[in-house]
Amino acid sequence: MFSFILKRILMSVPTLIIVTLIIFTLVRALPGDAALMMLGGDVDDEAALTMMREQLGLDKPLPIQFLTWLGEVLSGNLGTSIMNGQDVGSLLWQRFGVTASVVLIAMLTSLLIAVPLGLLAAHRHNQSTDYSIVFGSIVLLSMPSFWVGLMLLVVFGAILGWLPTIGFVSIGEDLGRGMIYLIMPVTALALTEIAVLTRMMRAGSLEIMQKDYITHARAKGLPERRVLWRHVFPNAFAPTLTMVGIMLAGLLSGAAVTETVFTLPGIGKLLVDSIYARDYPVLQGALLFIAAIYVVTNLTIDIAYSFFDPRVRLS
Repeated sequence: MFSFILKRILMSVPTLIIVTLIIFTLVRALPGDAALMMLGGDVDDEAALTMMREQLGLDKPLPIQFLTWLGEVLSGNLGTSIMNGQDVGSLLWQRFGVTASVVLIAMLTSLLIAVPLGLLAAHRHNQSTDYSIVFGSIVLLSMPSFWVGLMLLVVFGAILGWLPTIGFVSIGEDLGRGMIYLIMPVTALALTEIAVLTRMMRAGSLEIMQKDYITHARAKGLPERRVLWRHVFPNAFAPTLTMVGIMLAGLLSGAAVTETVFTLPGIGKLLVDSIYARDYPVLQGALLFIAAIYVVTNLTIDIAYSFFDPRVRLS
């Protein structure tokens, strides 16, 4: 087990190094000049432009720029924002807290609803309950999260006035008000996730139910509830867990559209703003942070996978 975890961790290191090179290359390939943006976008003073490039380190060859940035990253320094002078690491952590609070609650809500629904649909296969759950999943999949968010804003915010339509309050500052502000964005994200996870759980459960050991468990007279949760669920949840990792990493990396719809100051909106502003330190730091989220999340899912599938653990 320890060797399995160690192997996965060592495999993550070269991935992150390659990702840093790709991020640096893509950022430098963007059109526009960060030094020119800092000076107002239209400057005729070539001396001032040259001085600004020197301050930002943009006058050096690209390999030197990359090695300098990589060295700073390894020392824990992601740089300083060009636009507001704030430390990039602190800025990313602050914005990530907003995104994580929305995404983690949405994912937990989705799992609590989707797993029982998927098991129930498989248990009632080809019955009205199964058809209803599948139909509901298809309907939810056909509705993009940003459209659901807009409908929620119109109905529960503008028309009924039950929920706030703009702004954000951290649950760390005020738990009650913070949860009220999270209701609509969490719902918008969770509905699509529920549809995907329910279908995954249903498909995995149907496959497991055809196995001989499930037939044997039923033949022994075990209650159906115990067969489902003790024998079907752990084995059927393993593929669903992989999907959870992919979805969680994608959402944590910045649900930019949802954050824009609900005016949430998350990491996705920060990434979009930094692209428009040509804020290289923030843009590079945000992309690297997102890549690290993917790597860490997938590493965690790989380790958790071994607890559900003994074949992975034994390998």
